[in-house]
Amino acid sequence: MKVLLYSHVFHPSVGGVETVSLALVEGFVAKGVDCKVVTQTPAENGAQFPFEVIRQPAGARVRELLRWADVVLFNGASLALQPWVMAYRKPFVWVHVGYQASCIDGAGWVDGAPAPLDPMASFLFHARRSGYARGLKGGMKLLLRRGIAKFAVTRNVAITQWMNKTLSLPRQVQIYNPFPIERFHAADREDPEYEFFYMGRLVQEKGVDTLIRAFAKVAQRSAGAPRLLLIGDGSARPDIERLVAESGLAASVVFVGAQSGPALVDWVSKGMIGVIPSAWYEPMGGVAVELLAAGKSLIVSAQGGLAECVGDAGLVFPNGDDEALAAQMLRVLNDPALRATQSTNARERAKSFLPTRFVDQYIVLLKEVSGKA
Repeated sequence: MKVLLYSHVFHPSVGGVETVSLALVEGFVAKGVDCKVVTQTPAENGAQFPFEVIRQPAGARVRELLRWADVVLFNGASLALQPWVMAYRKPFVWVHVGYQASCIDGAGWVDGAPAPLDPMASFLFHARRSGYARGLKGGMKLLLRRGIAKFAVTRNVAITQWMNKTLSLPRQVQIYNPFPIERFHAADREDPEYEFFYMGRLVQEKGVDTLIRAFAKVAQRSAGAPRLLLIGDGSARPDIERLVAESGLAASVVFVGAQSGPALVDWVSKGMIGVIPSAWYEPMGGVAVELLAAGKSLIVSAQGGLAECVGDAGLVFPNGDDEALAAQMLRVLNDPALRATQSTNARERAKSFLPTRFVDQYIVLLKEVSGKA
């Protein structure tokens, strides 16, 4: 079977889509599947892969690749490579890693606040916000994406049950994203230095401001002097640093910036209770799966895919509710038995998210749709 994987972003770019795309193609190659990657991310010197990566291909090269492929897998609901995919009558699969088939912005988050996920509500929202001309243009693209998802795609893939229910598209199956979580086993250590920690991008939709406000309440109500570790970077960092200073938390909150490789695992090992406070409805939340593998106690926002991934290994709170988050943080902080139970449950639950399981599910699906079963 010959698989053409389209990933709009790919290494050396860093993010969830890039991580999953790399895990998929490496898994395919390890299982003997012939796979090539098409991406719009430019090359960087020194990157070598045991598979071919085609970057920003021209039309002739795209047509050549489509003639070669038995099936096309899009890691994202993308209009890229169209209409050639349909012109060559190639079976293709859309993996819905966001809300591109339900709203114009594709995220349900605009200018630091939630935006409608319903198509008509999304059109009205963007028309009022940016003018009806732009709203109509965005609405036409959304209509095209929805039409392809409903009538042309061979299979839709929802990455969580949350997405399966939220999108509710025909010919849809549910397969979790494969994340390379094994390296985080090394972060499962005793005697952490920080009572609470966050790992992820410092951007508005991740709800780090909610975490800071909640941590301020925890610091006021705690007998000790808890500390908070923030692992990551992003456009909201100046605002978060300002909020930390205004809350009088400068001595209790530590920023270590973006980390990767062994350094990332080492920083995660220093934290005791992981908090993932997304205000946005996360389609899945790979960070949660990684922290399960690290055996961490977890507190996550309730709406979206985070709570589904964490299951009984953590507690939840309503998205954006800093008072409710503070209550859960104090509960876990003051209950060593609860933390021990959560850690045990996390290690066990992580076993169901080993990436090889989902790679195998994709291979079965792709063989089915390509007629190579």
